[in-house]
Order: sequence, then structure tokens, then C-alpha cells
Amino acid sequence: MKRMTFRQLLQEIHLWLGLILFLPLILLGLTGSVLVYHDDFPAWFGSEGPRYDLAAGAPAPIAAMIAAASGAVGTDAKPAAVSLPAAPGEPATIRFARANPGGQGQGQGQGQGQGQGQGQGQGQGQIQGPAAMMGGAQVKIDPVSLAVLDVQKGPRPGGAGGVIGIMHQLHGSLMIPGIGRDIVGWLGVVMLFLGVSGLIVWWPRPGQWRQQLTIKRGATTQRFNRDLHNTFGFWGLSVFVIVSFTGLYIVYPQPINAVVGLVAPVRDLRPNAVSVMPQQGIAPIDVTAAIALAQSAVAPDLALQGVFLPQRPDQPYRLSYARADQESALFNTAVFVDPWAARVIEMRDPRSLSAGDTFAFYQRPLHYGFGWGPVWQFLVFLSGLLPLLFSVTGLTMWWLKRRRRRQAALARQMAGQVL
Repeated sequence: MKRMTFRQLLQEIHLWLGLILFLPLILLGLTGSVLVYHDDFPAWFGSEGPRYDLAAGAPAPIAAMIAAASGAVGTDAKPAAVSLPAAPGEPATIRFARANPGGQGQGQGQGQGQGQGQGQGQGQGQIQGPAAMMGGAQVKIDPVSLAVLDVQKGPRPGGAGGVIGIMHQLHGSLMIPGIGRDIVGWLGVVMLFLGVSGLIVWWPRPGQWRQQLTIKRGATTQRFNRDLHNTFGFWGLSVFVIVSFTGLYIVYPQPINAVVGLVAPVRDLRPNAVSVMPQQGIAPIDVTAAIALAQSAVAPDLALQGVFLPQRPDQPYRLSYARADQESALFNTAVFVDPWAARVIEMRDPRSLSAGDTFAFYQRPLHYGFGWGPVWQFLVFLSGLLPLLFSVTGLTMWWLKRRRRRQAALARQMAGQVL
């Protein structure tokens, strides 16, 4: 038996990983492409939602908004997040997490959305979408008159909690309970390996670069698929590897941070990494006091965009602030307030992070294509289509090669019978 070279062995592993895992890889890629532009879908398809005739004047305190919204939902829901209007004339949104006597579900809406890589709460200060608190309720309030405008319980059909919510779940966990997120993480490892191994296997000999980077006209089916596979693989490799690595980071930030920490200190920037110590005999401060403390700590050019309320005794308030010139809420400043000690315990401004924290912070914007302009967003969208292209061309090449071998073996068999 002829001994394989390292390159041939790598090619075999590359081939069989692609053949075995092409379906989940395609699913991750396509759902990722959809989620890149999910914020633009309402405008594109004319489904931006109803327009409300709101009262004019100064907005009411956030505590009053929460109280008004709470009267519109049952007692089985607890206020979890408040999204303030992004522009004048828009409603405020109060989201409720479904009460869970077991003690865990109420806290998951706040912390896990940013740790699961499902597109919910993608920035440190961004308010999570309805999918992040699926099963609770969402209430739209006139921020001035406090009139209840709309109540949605559970996912909204066709909205962020419907089709797009399903896309988030597929992309984040393949909708597999328990182990789905880990599976997605390991598929990210596979994608990284396929990208790097593909480059090594493809690497041309001197003088063959041009033919390896172009699609030959009038080529056979085998050659045409190979050219498509190689050409798009080379030109899309850098974005494909970045998106794959950042997706892996979103699932497993701690081990990657441990490696980065050998070069530069880096913190776990997920919101649920910040906790507080409940104190006996002391009543926690309310949302109004928490906002006042945060407001005194932030720069004057920052405007409050939203508030996450503690869902467990060991959780702080998290307040989200945005600058007027921001392209995406991914770059919001997050302020954490200890409700027991009545003080600001941490503030994360993307403009003042250390080198290691900057590395950690930018993984999500890079992965989701947000905050880097339309060109990067489009490149991330295209990278999600590459697994489909690679699978179709790879499967076609494998099938044609397999059929050719069968035909050759049959021809040899027939020749032997004639002799």
C-alpha cells in the first residue's frame, strides 16, 4: 500500500469532514447570512410595524413606564428590560421574563443572550431582542402619556421572535437542547480546519498561481467545479476564517481569553460575568436610583438607551448608553450598578478598553458584520454562502471522481473477461 504524504492525508481529512458535516455547516452558514441583515428586513419588506400617534412632551420616568406596562401583563412575568425610543415619536418597549419558580429562567434573559452567540444582545450594552426572552411578554408604551400601545406574549409571528427567532436558535444551537451550543462551537473548529487545510492542499506550485485563481472557460464539469471551489475558497478565505474564529470565540470565550491573556490581560465581557453580593438587612435600590448613579458616572455625550433589571439577587443593574454618531448598538457603553451597595461597580466604554479587552469586545461586531460599514457587512453575508458553494462543488467533484473510478474498474473487469 502506497504511503500517504502529509498533504494527501490532509486532503482526505478535508474531504471526509466536508462530506460528513456538509448539512450542519450549510445550515450555520445560511442562517448566519440571514442574520447579518435581519435588522433591515422590516424596511425591505414593508413590515416595519404599526405607527403610533404618541403624546408630545417630556418622557415619564422609567419606573413609571415599568409600572404601566406591568399592569398589562399577568403576575407570572417579571420586568427584565426597558428599551427607550431610538428617536422622538417612537414607543418605549418593556420586556418581561416569564417567572420561573425553579430560580434560573428569570436570569437567563439578561445574561445568556450575549454568551450564546445567537445574535441576541450582541454588544455589551445592546438591548436584547424579543427572542432573548422568549416565553415572556413585550409591552409597547407611550413614553409620555404611559398609554399601553401593544402587548405581545410569546414570539411574534414573522417577527424577531418568529422566523428570525428561529434563525437565531438554529445559528446558535441548531435547536438542539443542552448540547447544541457545544456542537456549534465544534463546528466552528471544523470550519477553521477546513479553511486552513484547504489553503494548504490548494497551494499551487511555482508558475501555476494564475490557473489556480481563475475559472477556466469551457472547462469540463470536474474542472469547473474545482475552479469554483479553489477560486472562491482563496478569495473568501480571510473573511471565512475570521467569521469562523469569532463564532468559536462567542461560544467558548474563556479558553480563548486564557490564551490571549498570556500576551495581554483580558476580561470576560459577557454581562453575566458581572455579579454582586446580596446583603442581609439592606433593601436594594430601585431603578430610578440606579439610573441616577449611572448618569453621574458617564460622559455627557452619552444618552441612555436601555436598562436591564436584575432577575436574581446576585445580578446588578445594567444600563446601556449610546453616542449620537454610533453606527450600531454593539458599540454602546455598559454601566453596571450594584443594587445592594448603591454604587457603580463597572463601566465598559469601547473607546477606553485595554488591548486585550478590545480584542474580546470586537469579536461580536466582526462575526455579525455590524459596526464596520456596509462592505464588511456584505463580505460577512457572502461568507455565510461559502459552505453551500463548497459543499456543492466538493460533493460534485467527489461524485464525478468516484464514478470515473467505477467506470475504470468496470472497463478493466471487462477487458479481463475478454482476455
